[in-house]
Amino acid sequence: MSELRQDPTTREWVIIATERRRRPHEFDILSPSKKEISASLLEYSEDCPFCSGNEYLSPNEVKSYRTPGTNPNSKGWWVRVIPNKFAALSLNPEVSLLSRGDAKVFNTDFTGYFFPKATEIFRIKPGIGAHEVVIDTPKHNEMIPFFSDKQVQELFLMYRDRYLSLSRDPRFRYIIIFKNNGVNAGTSIIHSHSQIIATPIIPLTLRNNISQARFYYDEIGRCIFCDMIQGEIVDGRRIILQTGDFIVFHPFASTSPFETWIMPLVHEPCFASMTVDKTKALGIIVKKVLKGMRDALNDPDYNFVFNNPPIADEKEDYYHWSLRIIPRLTMKAGFEIGTGMSINTAIPEETAEFMRGFLKE
Repeated sequence: MSELRQDPTTREWVIIATERRRRPHEFDILSPSKKEISASLLEYSEDCPFCSGNEYLSPNEVKSYRTPGTNPNSKGWWVRVIPNKFAALSLNPEVSLLSRGDAKVFNTDFTGYFFPKATEIFRIKPGIGAHEVVIDTPKHNEMIPFFSDKQVQELFLMYRDRYLSLSRDPRFRYIIIFKNNGVNAGTSIIHSHSQIIATPIIPLTLRNNISQARFYYDEIGRCIFCDMIQGEIVDGRRIILQTGDFIVFHPFASTSPFETWIMPLVHEPCFASMTVDKTKALGIIVKKVLKGMRDALNDPDYNFVFNNPPIADEKEDYYHWSLRIIPRLTMKAGFEIGTGMSINTAIPEETAEFMRGFLKE
């Protein structure tokens, strides 16, 4: 049974997910010699729950794009979404006290806080939410940089579809879409996949980000992200790619080497509000950037994450969505952990110039 807990010293929320201690370590794990292992992988692995033909090894699918006439939970799909077997949050959490000792009981709609009677400083909410796995491809050895254009377009359309579906649930206030690629990025299964989590709370980091964006909009009357994009265009040195719809750049205050942002040029608060054509175009751009990153940086582990506003603010003018790609080239140390500040050992203007050469190729 998972919980949402709030640190009283920072007011930041965390998920205590006891079920995740039983993660499936028997599956293939990426090692430091990733290139050699990747080169030796076959299209199918009999032990992989994400491979086409092994659908019986995973939970029943939530949604899939598949050949007409084929049955759910069978072969014939090219993008498939399933509940995470080791979910951080659950759609139907059990009513329980969650903590030992005397305590108040939750509201039946799970919206209230739970306070132990003795010390009401420690807040708890039931771990309600959605945690889905998007299986990017039926092939065990296929990675996004080598997807066909159609495959990567369909993957990003699935992100959009699932976001729109989950956002209609009144219990959810925020949805995050992300991908962990490689051991250093937090993945445990080689087969390419992404994740979507919907939560009943808005993370404090996002609240702070929103506060800054709202303040700027109230004071200046413009979106701070739109102004940042214009500043990057005027400067030009940190841009690695620009199309008619999107800009790709290494931000002025990058938190880590080769941190990459992708943003729509025209103001758009939420990723899922984009048209189908723009969503497809985004997939092609991400594929190109990841291919360039793989060639330039010797196939690094990486994370990418969509930055969206809370569901209730999806039509507000102060926010502008982005997709951040973080290659895992460094690790957090004591200073970063103790202060929350990052130390970046690379200059964004130089990393952007380096990456532009690989994207041209």
